[in-house]
Amino acid sequence: MARRRARRGSGTEELEVITGPKGRFTQLGYRAASVARRDGLVFTSGSGDAHTRWDRGELVKQSRQFYRDNGLYRGLIDRAVTNIVGRGFALQAAVGTKDLRKKVEALWKQYMKRPEVRQLQSGRRVQAMVCREALVAGDVGAVKIGKGVKRGYAQLIEAERIARLGTGGVDLDAFGAPRRFWVSNYSDSGYLDTNNAKPYGADDFLFVPAGLERPSQTRGVPVCQASFAMLHRIADVCDSEALAWQMLARLAFAVTKESAAQNAYDTSRSDPDKTDTDTEGDLGHRLHDLDVALIFHGKKGEKVEGIERNIPGQNFSESLRMFLRLLGLPLGIPLEIILLDWSEANYSSARASLEQAFATFEDYQQLLEDEFWTPLFEWKVSQWVAEDKLPDREDIAAHSWVKPSFPWIDQLKECQAWGAKLDRGLATYGKALKSLGDEREEVLDIREREIEDAIERAKRIEAKHGVKVPWQMLAGVRPPGEKGNPDDLADKRDPEAEPRQPKEKK
Repeated sequence: MARRRARRGSGTEELEVITGPKGRFTQLGYRAASVARRDGLVFTSGSGDAHTRWDRGELVKQSRQFYRDNGLYRGLIDRAVTNIVGRGFALQAAVGTKDLRKKVEALWKQYMKRPEVRQLQSGRRVQAMVCREALVAGDVGAVKIGKGVKRGYAQLIEAERIARLGTGGVDLDAFGAPRRFWVSNYSDSGYLDTNNAKPYGADDFLFVPAGLERPSQTRGVPVCQASFAMLHRIADVCDSEALAWQMLARLAFAVTKESAAQNAYDTSRSDPDKTDTDTEGDLGHRLHDLDVALIFHGKKGEKVEGIERNIPGQNFSESLRMFLRLLGLPLGIPLEIILLDWSEANYSSARASLEQAFATFEDYQQLLEDEFWTPLFEWKVSQWVAEDKLPDREDIAAHSWVKPSFPWIDQLKECQAWGAKLDRGLATYGKALKSLGDEREEVLDIREREIEDAIERAKRIEAKHGVKVPWQMLAGVRPPGEKGNPDDLADKRDPEAEPRQPKEKK
């Protein structure tokens, strides 16, 4: 660190200027660029598509390998998919009449039983797969089949299949918008055949790019690719620690004596005195096996010490936890979600972490809604109109999606919070139920049957015994006026108000 002093004014004051060490990035702006040139650092340039053209394929392969054999990466992606998709996006039709809304929802529910062309997965599993593919490979596609026996189904297309020999698999117009997608098939041996790619127009293809980082980028990259180097290091650290455990497990004790190196070499060879008969040899006399213990008979001057097993290494656990926190940064996932361990978090910190994570999850929910499920639904509605299953009206495709919302951490506190939101009109009943993984229509249908059954039972009891029983007791609902009922005005007194004073006796 260099220091330079300069006198100022009358000479009684001094100004000390401190300059940083040479060769360090101590400044910003143009200074950083000049230091980089001096140190010989090289940074690549080019459009977003230029970078993906060279690196994207290898990143996707690496991401696939991580998801296959790395538990940390697989858990990271699966936790994200679980929170983004949950039990699936629920359709709520918004067309004019109630009967028409039910008809649209019934048609969609029937279609979502097996929406993909192979008929192997339900709609909820397809939703999870589309999300997972977008996170792992950076993008995913689907062909809308409009002709033939498979008309109306969607064929999911992996990111690797959007390819053509010599191109990136996507033809762009003069403005850079996708005009045509090329889809290659796998050969019988399982390898991609890009020589015979088939083109599909942009109107017949659903494309979900999850990893777009620049305006000049068309194809997505794995969303966690910035953490791949860290993931390699984490794997190396875990492997090294596991090997250290194995090596230490093989060491029981150490013998300290003179000429230890030569003696170790001698004893490492086969004992010449040991035979197949009753002769035990020199080594045999010094070791006594008792099945449950091994006694070593040392000579005078020899010192036997146990091997200290400091397992794991110092600060290993804390270092690994910090690495895992860095690993989840690209997806905004806190360590607690990755490890499924909330033992070191209280309610406030857990909620703060989840709120930050869920902001990222909602971005991906919006991506899936805008680029996949809404276009797919509108395409299906147009088919149902053409088949006279639905009337041709302007608002026939009006709808909304009920998506998984913020998870409940503390059941009592979350219930109180949702109750306050509903009372003030800040949320809908359907959204509150969706946060619990339930569908509004299903819950209301069940509640309707329970209430009707409770009313009939209460009538039978009154007719049989002449005693009126509130039907709410038989439906799991507090009767009006019961103490503790939030609808009872008597229980809504301000808890901070002055207590009531008893009346004085005359």
